[in-house]
Amino acid sequence: MEPLKELFLAAFTLSIVFLTILWYKLASHEEELRLPPGPRGLPIVGFLPFLPTNLHHQLTKLSQQYGPIYKFWLGSKLCVVLNAPSLAKEVVRDQDSVFANRDPPIAGLVGTYGGLDIGFSPCGSYWREMRKLFV
Repeated sequence: MEPLKELFLAAFTLSIVFLTILWYKLASHEEELRLPPGPRGLPIVGFLPFLPTNLHHQLTKLSQQYGPIYKFWLGSKLCVVLNAPSLAKEVVRDQDSVFANRDPPIAGLVGTYGGLDIGFSPCGSYWREMRKLFV
């Protein structure tokens, strides 16, 4: 009776692990559908091992393969590359309020007393006052 119980416990554990992996893959696949296309990387280091010393040549090859907007992972950070002047102009000028509020790095928060700087503060009234001060 004891070996049957161990076999059942092993099968139950393997099924839980399999279902967890399947759920994780399906959840990440839904997130991938909203992102632009791009090369696959390795699980922890991303696309870092595949980048040569001439980075601009590699980015040009990727833009020829995936189009003017693509993504790749540098370690655990997602990088979205815009490789057309019209796209960059739209992001910087027309959609600036959407792209301006992003999470500052920890070093930026520590170095600027919690993001109280024009470079790391979120877009809002404080940022506008800081910009007027600098101008």
